[in-house]
Amino acid sequence: MVRSFGFLACIAFCLTVPSAVLPQNKVARSATNEMVEKVLQGLDLKYQRNERKDKEAVIAYYDFKRGEQSYRLYNYVNDLWIESIHDKQIKIEEVNLWNATAKFTRLVQIDMKDKMSLSLESQIDCLGGITEAGIRQFVNRFDKEANDFSKFLAKR
Repeated sequence: MVRSFGFLACIAFCLTVPSAVLPQNKVARSATNEMVEKVLQGLDLKYQRNERKDKEAVIAYYDFKRGEQSYRLYNYVNDLWIESIHDKQIKIEEVNLWNATAKFTRLVQIDMKDKMSLSLESQIDCLGGITEAGIRQFVNRFDKEANDFSKFLAKR
């Protein structure tokens, strides 16, 4: 009796563990707009979706804020690109300092017609596989580095 109970308990355990261990997100080979929007909604972000026609495709992009930071997330399908624009000019040595120390972002100085701006950017390649959890982590990680960059910029 004890052996049969132990055997049944072992079978029940083996049947329930694999379903709990399996990934909860489907791995996709490209980021769909539905995936991106589901993640942004799950993060309680109010966003504005727009589209830009490119030579070969229509690119969706999402404008949203987290705290005081404004972001734009582009869905190029095969990769996601997120950026935050700052209307401040710093020395190129400081741009290089940020790029040398930042782990997940890069800082680009943009020369517009009448002013200089800074673009803090990050990209993630989706062709090897992307999940909603991966997109969520991408947005959260960028937000953390963007906040670190704001502190860096405040000292300049």
